[in-house]
Amino acid sequence: MKYKLTLIYPGHKKNLRNDKKKRNKYPIPQLSLPTIAGLTDDRFEITIADDNIEDIDFEAKPDLVGITTMTALAPRAYEIAQEFRKKGVPVILGGIHASMLPEEASKYADCIVIGEAEDVWPAAMEDFIQGKLKKVYRGAGRHTLVNLPLPRLDLLKKDRYFSTSLMMASRGCPHDCHYCSVTTFWGRGFRYRPIPEVIEELKSLSGRIVFFVDDNLYGNKVYAKKLFREMIPLKKKWSCQGDSLIANDAELLKLAAESGCQWIFIGIESISEKNLAQMRKSFNKVKQYKGSFKKIHDAGINIFGSFIFGLAEDDKNVFKDTVDFAIDAKLDAANFYILTPLPGTKLFQEMKDAGRLLHTEWDKYDANHVVFKHPKLTSEELLSGLIFAYKYFYSISSISKRMLRTGHKRLVQSLILNHGRFLRRKRFETICRME
Repeated sequence: MKYKLTLIYPGHKKNLRNDKKKRNKYPIPQLSLPTIAGLTDDRFEITIADDNIEDIDFEAKPDLVGITTMTALAPRAYEIAQEFRKKGVPVILGGIHASMLPEEASKYADCIVIGEAEDVWPAAMEDFIQGKLKKVYRGAGRHTLVNLPLPRLDLLKKDRYFSTSLMMASRGCPHDCHYCSVTTFWGRGFRYRPIPEVIEELKSLSGRIVFFVDDNLYGNKVYAKKLFREMIPLKKKWSCQGDSLIANDAELLKLAAESGCQWIFIGIESISEKNLAQMRKSFNKVKQYKGSFKKIHDAGINIFGSFIFGLAEDDKNVFKDTVDFAIDAKLDAANFYILTPLPGTKLFQEMKDAGRLLHTEWDKYDANHVVFKHPKLTSEELLSGLIFAYKYFYSISSISKRMLRTGHKRLVQSLILNHGRFLRRKRFETICRME
């Protein structure tokens, strides 16, 4: 007999339409549930359900349900948990929100997993089989990342995503940015998997396009150079998150390009030195941005920039000034967010202590809504500015200026992405104004 385990990724309300129809395609899934499935032994028959792309079958009665959640998805995660518990199905909650607010999460689950699951998940499964499931399992420390089992990507519904070729080579980040919960959850420092294990996993992935989910894949330059050299013969095409500092190391940048790097998602965040210093992100040098971006572009790599509105020095001019900068720098794509104080960050605690949080309606903590009092901007000014920035950046004139650069080596990819964002401008505003 095998125990039926259903692992669920809750959907955001923007994807939960009244007619119950889900989007035909979702960009990429989370790696967390395939990772948990990989840690689960063969006494379990595992199903992964993504609430963003499919309806949750509440009529099914698995033996156990596991739900992972980030802050903005917590209300939906709790709804799903309650539905299964009503039917007598035990529920385990994990993920970063449950880890940051375990007392809250425990109200909605039979068990919560705090922190990294590698060292506690097998024990929790054994306890479940023995009828001794505990209320809390707490990861004792940081895993070495050696001999990790392969994520069960085969359990994902591949036809519902643009890609399911995901992998992780490292965890953690030394920067400890004020608004970021990465260091709280993963630790302040990089941990890396052995390069031979990363290469073997890369070889196992179907298709040539790969997405690294690391917070900064090349944060350790020595490791990254060794990895990229080993990746060159694989002829993969890959994307990752990182910083603009890659442009300061010609060898690293060259190896990234030669190993198949196509896109880097860079957290630019602000064009104000004061804002960056207050965020503890002063390693970003505004005066060097454009020169760094040109070097990355010249290497044949596209840049997906990320900007945050609502920082302390921001005023009414920040929206247009930021987009003008992004257009002038010829960024291939960009995301714009409203500063969001997430539980577990220094920013959250400071705003909570100062009485600046407007509420704790977690589904609005999605970086598209205003959840705090800004010293210079009203909530409507912040929200309207965000919408303006998106529409301006993805306007026909902006797309034309950014795409028409000398030697653009991935023009078709960029045009497809920008055209899609242009068509989604009205939907973006609807999402931002969603109550």
